Amino acid sequence: MTWRGLAALLGGILCLLLTPVQASIWSGSDSPPVVLAAGPLLDLADRIHGSFGLRFGLDEYYFYGRMFFLVYLAAIAGLVSLHALQSGGGPGERVWFRVVLAGLVVALAGDIVAYWGGSGDISESPVQGMGFTIEMLGILAMLIGSVFYGRVTLRGDAVPDWVAWLLMVAGPAAVPVVFLANYIPHGAVLPFSLAMAIVGYFLLTRDVGSHRRM
Repeated sequence: MTWRGLAALLGGILCLLLTPVQASIWSGSDSPPVVLAAGPLLDLADRIHGSFGLRFGLDEYYFYGRMFFLVYLAAIAGLVSLHALQSGGGPGERVWFRVVLAGLVVALAGDIVAYWGGSGDISESPVQGMGFTIEMLGILAMLIGSVFYGRVTLRGDAVPDWVAWLLMVAGPAAVPVVFLANYIPHGAVLPFSLAMAIVGYFLLTRDVGSHRRM
């Protein structure tokens, strides 16, 4: 379970870094103040793209956009680990776990189509546009499912209550974050990804503590 916890933690950090970068690429000088406040990060991202992105013939939008599938994979790893801790959670836990997992998988598939299905103007590509639509539907299922998954998790005692509250808050929190960042899918996924990152840290410290007691 250690590697899945680490993956969830790193995925949350990656999402936190990619969100202002991709939002800035999309909106440019019209980016929201909270995005422009990450000036040093944006400058670093520009230098990294200049060193590596151009070698692959990718502009900044696709260079960083194609990294986002890793965020979904990391969130899936954290979610699966959390579910494993609640093996006796009952039918409600299993149902909402599957809803959130299905949402993540659908969003992952749509994201790959949207960012890897071409490298031109995404608004002129029906295939990439379809991928984006699929991704949004997956994210919607994930965020709604997260609220209910948090509720059933709160009823159990396998994990601390704050873990359940993180899941419940992640869904509603996506709305203000999207408006603050002015970019989707990253803004919508960020609260859930950060929740999974904190869960990942909990899993890591839990495993380390178990090994020490042994």
